[in-house]
Amino acid sequence: MIEKQKYNHLIKYVIVLAILIAMTVLACIIPTGIDLTVGDSIQDISSNITNTAYNVNYPTSGALGQFDNGTVYVHTDPTKVDGFRAGTISKDVTLVTVDTTYPHGAQRNPYVISTLADWETFVKQMTTGTNGSGEYFVLANDLDFTGVTFRSVLNFSGTFYGLGFALKNISCNGAWQYWNGSSYVNYLATHYAYGVFSFTSGTVISDLIVENYEFNDLPQTNKYIMDRGAFAGGIVGLSLGQCTILNCHTVGTMNSSNLTYGEHTVWGGIVGEHYTTANITLYRCTASLDACAQYTNYVPVYGGILGESIGATECLSIYDCAASITAEIPASAYVHIGSIAGIIQSNKVVQFENLVGEGEVAASSKYGSSALSYVALFTSAKLNNVYVGTVTGASTATKLPLYLMNNGALTASNSQLSNLHLYKPTSLSYATYYNALLATSSFTSSSPAQPTLHETYDTIYAQAQQDVDNGVLPSSIWDKSKIGNYTPADSPVRNFLTANVTFRNLLSGGGEEGLGIATAEYRAGDALPSPSGSYLKTNHTFRGWTMDKTGKSDPINELPTG
Repeated sequence: MIEKQKYNHLIKYVIVLAILIAMTVLACIIPTGIDLTVGDSIQDISSNITNTAYNVNYPTSGALGQFDNGTVYVHTDPTKVDGFRAGTISKDVTLVTVDTTYPHGAQRNPYVISTLADWETFVKQMTTGTNGSGEYFVLANDLDFTGVTFRSVLNFSGTFYGLGFALKNISCNGAWQYWNGSSYVNYLATHYAYGVFSFTSGTVISDLIVENYEFNDLPQTNKYIMDRGAFAGGIVGLSLGQCTILNCHTVGTMNSSNLTYGEHTVWGGIVGEHYTTANITLYRCTASLDACAQYTNYVPVYGGILGESIGATECLSIYDCAASITAEIPASAYVHIGSIAGIIQSNKVVQFENLVGEGEVAASSKYGSSALSYVALFTSAKLNNVYVGTVTGASTATKLPLYLMNNGALTASNSQLSNLHLYKPTSLSYATYYNALLATSSFTSSSPAQPTLHETYDTIYAQAQQDVDNGVLPSSIWDKSKIGNYTPADSPVRNFLTANVTFRNLLSGGGEEGLGIATAEYRAGDALPSPSGSYLKTNHTFRGWTMDKTGKSDPINELPTG
């Protein structure tokens, strides 16, 4: 009987993860010097094995989950962005070790979302109390919404760590719904915004992927500000307070071709509208947005990363981002569509640094705006290492390039400019703007620098790649082989989790033994090797590795995200 039971037992070998964690690009590993030593146990388990990254407990029925005590997770840290970009610190991520003695919802003991049911719980929880203010939430698994009604978070004021996981295949058609405390009901005309998080204030969102979303026939809303409404973003619809979004990546469509809007709509690949005096920072984000709508006497305001910021913001910063936007506008007076942003107006300090983007607009109107963004009424502007282009024109005509930036004049007294690159073939004239007074470039003879003009996007991308080699673009952030790509999987700036993994078997006496598997670097999703030969115990079957000394977690056979 004892021998027979051996065949039914599962040996979970240990991974001693001497992790040199970095959310970084291929060949660039930034050590943190953190060791995670995890144990092994022998136990009977179900044959239904999954590659679950974390064990999630539910201490309160019907509430969000909780990590095991001692679990370690990683997030891009807003307090480290400036130091990392300046080269004074070696990483822009922080490891957090869970301590369940902290209140549930604290950073050391965050609320955990790992199932579709958890997402529903999260949506409902955010309609009560303080909308998550002062609380921390983590996504601990990919969530696929194929065939499932998606409900967005109506109001959010907390911190959300995606841990590199994705919300996939979100499809919203026509009416959106929110939880009113007792049931789901349609958004009202005064719910002006649409996104994974419709309204935010005082929010940090990091390391989240939104993949293959479809926002179709976004309902027209009441006008909120300056004839604007129906704000939509791949992550945030309308930001009404401090907004920090780090290492987030989206790909999707916003298609309202069946509607004709009687207001300006503001859409962005990451954020739709930022309307507040509080700062907004977008860092290491990628977006690919395909948009379509038509208008009567109004216009689209679209941006690959940010639709618009017009709220007298103290400081707007977009760093190390890449975006692509295509738009079809069958009817409109003119368009405000830029590869990075649509309109930036009345912001005091505007900082665009290390950006790559391209846009293409098919519009009934020949009038365009700016390749980077329309920027007006600013105190100071900083544009460094920008590689962009946007073209506009009728679907059947040759599309004309846009100025890199127009309206606000860039002078030595109000701007810092360096290394600017624009798609502008010599054979093509610039597209015109609807107002002749604003049709000139922001770059004048008194500007401290002028953009270098390029015949093709390929030469722009080649310049950016060369600038990585030359240290102009930081290789700790930019993967030059991926410049010109805009999907989450191929983003040139995405933080990927890498680890140096050492494999050990934890013996029953507390010791460890090697398994003949060399320590090597693995990235999230990589298959992990299996022990073989004499390292595989007689009459035992290897099913996977564990990072849990208690043996409660299901074994894994690939390196998990987060």
